[in-house]
This record gives sequence, C-alpha cells and structure tokens, in this order.
Amino acid sequence: MERWIVMGMSIIIAPHLPMKRIGSILFIGFFFLATTQFGAQQDDPSEIFLKAYMTAQQGEKFEHENQFKTALAKYRSAGNLIEELRKSHPDWQPAIVDYRGRKISEGILRIQDKISTQSDLASGASRSPEAVPAPSQGGGQSEAGVEPPRASETTPRASGESIKATTKKLRDNLDQLQAALEKSQSDLETARKEKELVNTRLQQSNSKLEKAQSEVEKSKKAEHEVSNRLAQAQESLKALQSSRDSSTKEQEQLRAEVARLKDAVAAADEARLTAEKQKDETNAKFAEANKQIATLAQERDQARDQLKGMKETEQRVQALLAESSDLKQKLASAEESVRKLSEDKPKNTEEFANAKQQVAQLQQQLIETQKQNQYFEARVAELSVQLDDTSAQVQSAKLTGANAEETTRLAKENELLRNIVVRERKEEARRYQAKNLMLAE
Repeated sequence: MERWIVMGMSIIIAPHLPMKRIGSILFIGFFFLATTQFGAQQDDPSEIFLKAYMTAQQGEKFEHENQFKTALAKYRSAGNLIEELRKSHPDWQPAIVDYRGRKISEGILRIQDKISTQSDLASGASRSPEAVPAPSQGGGQSEAGVEPPRASETTPRASGESIKATTKKLRDNLDQLQAALEKSQSDLETARKEKELVNTRLQQSNSKLEKAQSEVEKSKKAEHEVSNRLAQAQESLKALQSSRDSSTKEQEQLRAEVARLKDAVAAADEARLTAEKQKDETNAKFAEANKQIATLAQERDQARDQLKGMKETEQRVQALLAESSDLKQKLASAEESVRKLSEDKPKNTEEFANAKQQVAQLQQQLIETQKQNQYFEARVAELSVQLDDTSAQVQSAKLTGANAEETTRLAKENELLRNIVVRERKEEARRYQAKNLMLAE
C-alpha cells in the first residue's frame, strides 16, 4: 500500500519536470525576444499598449501550459506596462486601457489561486507518506500483544480498539488520497487536453499572424506603388493645370485681338461706305461740272465766234476750268481712297479669318486639355479604389484569441490594434483626399 501511494504521487509530480524545462526554454526565448525589441520601443501609447497586450497573451499561453510562475511574471509585467500607460498618457483610450487592466488583474488573481492550490496539494502529498507507516507500528503492537492475553484480557481489547481506530483513520486517509489522486489525474488529463487545444490555437494564431504579416507587407508594397503613381498623377495634373492656365491666357489675348479686329473691320466698313458716298457725290459733281464745261465750252465757242474780245466770258471759262480741275483732283483722291479701301478689305478679311482659325485651334486645344483632365481625375479615382481595397485586405487580417462570450467587448480593442497597424496608411489617404479637394476647387 505504501509503495502504491508513492507511485501515485510520482504520477502527480513527475509530469511537472519536463514542463518546467519547456517553460524555462520558452521563458528564455521570450526574454530574448523582449530584450531585442526593448531597444526599439518608443514613448508611443499605441506601442506601449501593444507590448502590454502581447505580454498578457504570453502569460495566458504559459498559464495554459501550467507554468504558473512564468505566467504570473508575464501578467505582472503587462500590468506594469498598463500602469505606465495610465500615468504617462491618461487621456489615451481610457475605456480600452481599463478593460485590459481589469483582464490582467483577473489573470494575476487566477494564477495566484492556482499556485496556492498547487502548493497545498504538494504539501498534503508530502504529509501523506509519513502517515502511511502507522499500520506497521500498530502491527508491531499487535505482534507484541500476542503474549499479554495470557496475563490479562483488558489489554488486548484496548489494543484491538486502537488498531481498529488507526486502521479506520488510515482507510479514510487512503480514500482521501485516492480521491485526490483521481482528481489530480482528471485535472492532469484536462490540462493536457487544454494544452493540446492551446497549442492548436497557438499554431492557428501563428499561421494567421504570419499570413497577416505577409498581407501587411503586400499592403505596404501596394501602398508604396500607389503613392508613386499618385505622385506621378499629381505632377501630371500640375503640368496640365499650368498648360491650361497658359492656354486660357492665350485664349483671352486672342479674344481681345478678335474684338479689336472686329472693331477695325467695322471702322473700315464705315470708312468705305463714307468714301463710296463721297465718290458718288464727287461723280455727280463731276458729271455736273462736265455738263457745265460742255455748256461753257459751247457758249465759249459761240462767244468766241460772236464776241472774241469779251474778257468776262474768258474769265468765267478760266474759273470753270479751275473748278473742273479741282473737281478732277477730288475725284482722283476719292478713287484712290476707294482703291485703298478695296485693297485693305481683303487683307482685313484674311486677318479676321486667320484669327478665327486660331481661335478654333485654341478651342480644340482647350477641349483636349479638358479630356486629359477628365482622364487624370478618373485615374485618381481608380487609385483611391486601390487604396480602399488595400485597407479592406489589412482589416480582414485580424488575430483571433478571445472566446465567444468576450467577442463583443474585444471588438473595440481589436479595432484599436488594427488602427495601430494601418495608421500611416489612413494619414496618407487623408492627405490624398485633401489634395483632391484642392484640385477640384
């Protein structure tokens, strides 16, 4: 019976030795990772919260592996980080920080209870083998009491009752130890199953984490490419905007030139009408003068024939001749003006046609510039859609660690962790929207 109890206790205690070795190895590994990442930590509340969250996850992992001391150290380290975050940044996400601090405090209390329970079981198991040899002493008394019945009858009765009482106590202790052994075996089996479940979940979480990291890397590369394309598109838009401004200035100058040419053509038409009117009046005067000249010449001839010596008639003829010469000069001047206006009119018409052609060309260039602007606006919209797709891919890569009961309460915390990962991408998207609004205005 003694040997069986010792073997039973070895079943309870022995499995902890390799688990302690594994726990020490894991603790060394996590300590090495923590020391390598400590140098890169900055005074950023999101970084401090992320480190506290990961430390608490490590403590939970050690708890499932029954490495309670290591788990308690991890939980306390996470609690210190939460307290540091509360002191240095009291206004940063107080609800989420309080929730995570409460979960870490619950984990610390739970680990302390498990450690105290484990120490109580170990102390009870160490006291039980000392009580087992009692039957051998009672047996010695019974063997020694073989001869006393010859002397007295009361002594064997008293020793028999004490043996029965001792035996009953030993059986009670044995039943308790057996019940404790069965409970310990069931707890050990439950712990093994929980360990296997935790290992499975840990492998799934690691695979999802690796997948999420690869997705984040892809998202960063895609974001970098989209940023480069966006910069090129913005440079093209700036160039098009500058060319559009220069085209608008040239168009305004051409419009002013066309208006000036229209005014010049209108003035030329008015001058031509005035010259034609003057020409008609001069032709009428010239015809009348010719008629008068013919009449005067006839009269002169008649007068010359009749009165060759009359000076008045001669003076009148000379005056009429001077007037006729003056009229001829005016007619020649009017004809010259009409000829010049006739020559200038095709030239002005040709300049006006050239100006119209230039205006049409500028209008065509303006239409092409507007089409290019529409193309680049569509390109910017396409880049914005690519950014939204990248955000959706990053959002789908979340870590799963909470159970079904805490899914609602952990939603905000998971959202905060996702925002920490994609914070730079959102700031880039906001800058992109501000530039689009400025370009649209």
